[in-house]
Amino acid sequence: MHASKRVMLYARYSTDQQNPASIETQLDLGKEFIQRQGWYLADTFVDAGISGSSFETRPGIQAALARSNAGAYDVFLCLTLDRLSRDLEHSARILKILQFHDVELWTVHGASAVSSMELGLRAVLNQEVLEQVRYRTREGMKTVAKHGRVPGGICYGYRVRREFDENGEPVRGLRSIDLDEAATIVWIFERYADGLSPVKIADELNARGVPGPRGRRWQGCRNPRSSKSWQRHFEQPGLHRAHHLQPPRLSQKSRHRTSGLAGERCRDACRPRGALTQDH
Repeated sequence: MHASKRVMLYARYSTDQQNPASIETQLDLGKEFIQRQGWYLADTFVDAGISGSSFETRPGIQAALARSNAGAYDVFLCLTLDRLSRDLEHSARILKILQFHDVELWTVHGASAVSSMELGLRAVLNQEVLEQVRYRTREGMKTVAKHGRVPGGICYGYRVRREFDENGEPVRGLRSIDLDEAATIVWIFERYADGLSPVKIADELNARGVPGPRGRRWQGCRNPRSSKSWQRHFEQPGLHRAHHLQPPRLSQKSRHRTSGLAGERCRDACRPRGALTQDH
């Protein structure tokens, strides 16, 4: 039996596509472990629906580390190290912060304090898993696009076209033109051709009560990009025109053109541009 220690319990699940119940499972297993050790649960922190590759943008882990600075606990406990982070640099930084404040890092799975060597080895493996997930996701999106479907979200001016395969399963990634939103897009470009700025156009749309994408208010860009950035409304949807990179020691992402991928076209996902007909 270990001497009584104050424990901060941390839990995380990656994205809003995953089951939020995993948070409850992590907390339950952590509490059972604390009870077996004869320790005291001082506090719990959670990051729900946040990727393990982020750091500064995770309020739960940031609050937990801030409490370590205040000497609020003796042990930082999580289910496994990949719940802490899948990024090698972030994992090392977290351990360094905890060690600086004399806080031990424990995992329920390992049932012991985590050393710098163990964390380094596991963090390398976790980072490799993250790269594999990214690769599988990217290749899966390319496959979807090659089959004439859209692998991403819904662009303004389109809506989901519901069709089913021979097994009765929904075919995902199909789009058709939304007539109301298409009319708004045509009006926007007509006003732009008349010389109105994006800010003025947005103001007119809001004054008319036209709902923007996802029901939000329209906002005009004061420094509009090249008209090429508007090609989504004139061409078939594309894939991998750009990707996001995370600079070292930062959690903010920056946009980069994707070399070697000219942009896979989802050629059959949408109807021809001239076919503005309503589905029934």
